[in-house]
Parts: sequence; C-alpha cells; structure tokens
Amino acid sequence: MSKLLNNVALFSVAALALAGCSAGDSNASGSSDDSLKIVATTDVYGDIAKQVVGDKAEVTSIINSTSQDPHSYESTPNDRLTIKDADVVVYNGAGYDVFAEEMVGQDNPDQKGVNAVKLSGMISDDEYKELYEEHNQAHQEGEHTAHDHEFNEHMWYNLETMKKVADQVATDMGELDTENAQAYKKSAEEFDQKLDTIKASAKDSGAQDKKFVTTEPVPNYLLETAGMQNVTPENFVAAIDSDSDVAPLTMQEIKDLITAGNLDLVAYNEQTETSQTKEIRDTAENSSVATESFTETLPEGKDYVQWMTDNVENVKKAVA
Repeated sequence: MSKLLNNVALFSVAALALAGCSAGDSNASGSSDDSLKIVATTDVYGDIAKQVVGDKAEVTSIINSTSQDPHSYESTPNDRLTIKDADVVVYNGAGYDVFAEEMVGQDNPDQKGVNAVKLSGMISDDEYKELYEEHNQAHQEGEHTAHDHEFNEHMWYNLETMKKVADQVATDMGELDTENAQAYKKSAEEFDQKLDTIKASAKDSGAQDKKFVTTEPVPNYLLETAGMQNVTPENFVAAIDSDSDVAPLTMQEIKDLITAGNLDLVAYNEQTETSQTKEIRDTAENSSVATESFTETLPEGKDYVQWMTDNVENVKKAVA
C-alpha cells in the first residue's frame, strides 16, 4: 500500500482517485466504478445499508471480522482513501468508531454521514461532544478510558435505532439517486418490519424480569428489550470500560452473584475476552448458569436480521 501511495504522489491526482476505488483490505459488494458508494465502519452497518440498497450501490465495510475490536481499530491509508471516495458513510458515532468519524466530510464536503448515536436521540449534543472527545483522546493514547456516564454506545443492539439508520440510508440514497428513491424507501420499510418482528419475539421470550450480568455492555439494549434486569456491579463495569484489571473484591462480588443461584444469564463478548472475563464465564458454566456470546461484528455467514433473530432465540433458550 505504501508503494501505491508513493506512486500517487509522484504521478497524478487521477491515480489517487483510482486508488481510492480499490478497497483492498475491506469487504466490498458491487463492482461498477461509477456506482454510488457507501462505506460502513463495521459489517453490521454495512449489512444494514446493503439490505436497503441491494445491488444499486457498492457497499464497503471497513471492519468485517470477529477477530477485530472496533474500539481499538487503527485505520490504514487504504481505509482513508475508501472513506474519502464514499458518497455515504454509515457509522456508530460518539467516538466508538472515531477512526472514521473524524474523516466524514473532511475531504468530501458533499459526503453524507449516517450517525447511529445521533439518530437514536438518546443524548444531547453536549453529551455527544463529551463522549466523542473522550473516545478520541483514548484512541490517540492507544487505550480505553473510564466513562463517568451511563450511556451505552453499542447501538446495533438497539432495534429501534437500527430502523432509523436504515431509514436514513434510504433517504440519503434517494436524494443521490432519485430514480431509485422509492425502491430504497420500500426496502427500508421491509427491513423495519423484520426488526419489529424480532422486537416482538424478544418481548415474548419469557425473559421478563430475569437477571443478567455482562462482561461488557454490548448486548444490553437487546436484553433490556426482552425485559431482563441488568445486575452487573457498577465497579465491574467501570473497570472493564477502562481496560483495567477488576479489583479482587469486585471479582468476588460478581462471582458470588453467579454462584448464589439467582442469576439467569451471563452475557460476554468473546472479541474482547480477558483472563478475568473468562474466569467469570467459567464460573457461570461450572454453576450451571447460562452463558451467551454477543459480538460487535457479524458472525460469519449471517446477515443482521438473522443474527438478531438468533440472539433472541438464544436468550429464549437460556432463560427457559
């Protein structure tokens, strides 16, 4: 990639534009050089965009593997070119995927950004700015940072917000491609209906008032939609969020919760597993408490709708 960039600098701006179309490290669908381009920070948002636009646009996902942690992802020069070349960028926001958020509209003022956190309407502009700056500083320092707030930025487990994301993609693409505007709107409506079905299934899962702890607040929106109660100790959440070791007393507190027999589910994120979160998972399994993995990117071979459907079914079985 460095040779390519050197050639770009030496030869011409035209070569730069051509390089921007070759997202070699990303997962792209569609092949027409003159088609509209959507770039998503993760394959979750890429899949949602794809369900709206079908084959009418090229969709590229920067992060597309369960082995990658979006929190600590370092963008490549190729990523920057890919984002610069996009007509629409779909991202989580609030500094979660700061590597892309800082580039949206920077080199392409006509570029449209679909920001899930802002679409959710769950936090004020001032709170958003604080979150972004906090994440940005931590990203520059190469570490997570402790949060004084209670906002959960893992928006893709919030079904209502993902409907808003799909609707916004349809709106933005409809403005860029008026000929297919109605088709985009119809696809978004169909996607929304599927999420309504998943939400109804979650509410009817039998999980109402069941208790869970989580090694990271990734699935909380979905579990709370199902009516579950989050009893994860606050000190544990703070330690995990700051990428710090959990204090022995806090570890014992969460293990006591598990072994006491009053817990229904331990939710964990295998993408960010540590020796301590593995210890919690092992404690649950040894105590016959159900465990379920909830990741930050799509499992291989599944789209977003199937993934969320499976998550709800797994919760159903876990609390039965």
